[in-house]
Amino acid sequence: MRVVATADLHYEFEQYRPRVDALAEEMCRLGADVLVVAGDTFAGDTRVLEACLRLFEGFRGEKLLVAGNHDLWAPQGDSFRLYDHVIPEVAARCGFHDLDIAPRVVGGVGFVGTVGWYDYSFRDPDLGVPMRFYEAKVAPGYAAATAEFRHLLDPAEQLPPQAMRAASMWMDGRMIRWDFDDPAFDRLTIERLRGQLEAIEPHVETIVVVTHHIPFAEMLTHKPDPSWTFGNAFMGSVGLGEAILECPRVAYSVFGHSHAVGRRRIGHLEAINIGSTYKRKRYELIEL
Repeated sequence: MRVVATADLHYEFEQYRPRVDALAEEMCRLGADVLVVAGDTFAGDTRVLEACLRLFEGFRGEKLLVAGNHDLWAPQGDSFRLYDHVIPEVAARCGFHDLDIAPRVVGGVGFVGTVGWYDYSFRDPDLGVPMRFYEAKVAPGYAAATAEFRHLLDPAEQLPPQAMRAASMWMDGRMIRWDFDDPAFDRLTIERLRGQLEAIEPHVETIVVVTHHIPFAEMLTHKPDPSWTFGNAFMGSVGLGEAILECPRVAYSVFGHSHAVGRRRIGHLEAINIGSTYKRKRYELIEL
């Protein structure tokens, strides 16, 4: 079996759509059996999601996807409704199966998936940023420069210089709207993934797990930039990787989110970060 996987197509950026169009055309020509889109296809407007998925109408095999965090941006709406109802409905209309809802067996191979999420377990304690900043998704340097978030700074608390040099904001804080805190939604996605793995494991020899967020700390990108280090806390969670590694039949873990190409053996499986960026679009081939 041949699987072709991509992620982070971000079709909401009109200036880069020709690159996505070309990638989709190439992927359809490969003659693979399964096509996977691992999240961050659009942001806010589901017509963009549909337009992007329609690019793959020429693919004759099974088509699968999971949501990404950008796909759940709903500044005036309900992000969970997008996740649990709207995206699966649009996907089905375009001939895709949303793995966030249920697993799939194709040619004896099991495919399971989830958007995944973050619980700040990937944060770097050496950065010295208190938890309240992660919960607000605002780094100390950004809070110091912005009246809206200055209340996060405690005058009686001396933060280390590297913490104050972290000056970014994670935009999920503005764009995600639901009743969950991050650890609670992370737990929900992990519980659903475990349920899929338990349901499908007795019936297949090989399983491919598709997530948007990163399941393994080994796959994080590290830079000498405190803002980047702060952002790593929102890349995924330790628990997501633990749930995947619990299942010995998982051969591949495929994801995106960080826009960094990576392929590495972790335990009994191969972890693959697709590595598309806003400007550069790419896919990975997996031979099973």
